[in-house]
Amino acid sequence: MGINTPRTARSPGGFNSSNVSTMKAFFGGLACVLANLHTVLGHGFVQQLRFNGQYVQTWNPYKDPQQNVTRITRTFPDNGPIPDGDFVTADITCNVGGNIPVNATTVIPAGTTVEFLWTEWKSDHPGPIMTYLAKCSGGCSTFKGDTGNVWVKIQQDGYDASKDPPWASKRLYTVNSTWSATIPATISPGEYLLRHEILGLQRADESGRAQFYPACHQITITGSGTKSPTGIALPGAYTLTDPGILLQYRNISATLPYTPPGGPVWTG
Repeated sequence: MGINTPRTARSPGGFNSSNVSTMKAFFGGLACVLANLHTVLGHGFVQQLRFNGQYVQTWNPYKDPQQNVTRITRTFPDNGPIPDGDFVTADITCNVGGNIPVNATTVIPAGTTVEFLWTEWKSDHPGPIMTYLAKCSGGCSTFKGDTGNVWVKIQQDGYDASKDPPWASKRLYTVNSTWSATIPATISPGEYLLRHEILGLQRADESGRAQFYPACHQITITGSGTKSPTGIALPGAYTLTDPGILLQYRNISATLPYTPPGGPVWTG
């Protein structure tokens, strides 16, 4: 006598219901992988500083936590932007991750041009690239920089209709994912936070959706400069309604120029 086994229920069209569930799980997982892959490929961070022929490794959120190393960079969790709307909070100071000081700096003479070597930046994120300095009162091992007008802008590149492409962040890929800023020759010596960021404006027509990618590197500036300029506050200077943050970037042109947030560059 044969053994009767129950038939497995089939969905319309002859598909086995368990296979359908398996396929749903597979494609759901694949969608998550692809979404995460897009995040990894679409964003970035500064992986090295270069100046005077010297390379300095900065924080790598995908390798350094496992190696338990100390870099000159305040740690951050990944290569993504600050979450929507959080640029009005303390996250804007040195990125998400607590803005935790480290016991390390790298020495850079005043007047030096510093290059920021990004991971390969292929993001379709039109917007400015900006760099700031904040003098570490009491030393960078305890200084947070999240209160007071301590951030002095030393570089910005936004929209330049004479260049192709006109947006600075979209030109980054064309220059080997490397951008530069010069430490002012007249600035007073001491320990500083060197803050470099990209602002992506691809969704900036919606309140709070502009994307900031900042990082803070601890440096010691040497030289004979005497100037200690007043700057802006971060958080504080970047607001939800700032015209450099809330806008339709496609409207920007040679006749309708763009002004990045954070005020003008200090010329020394």
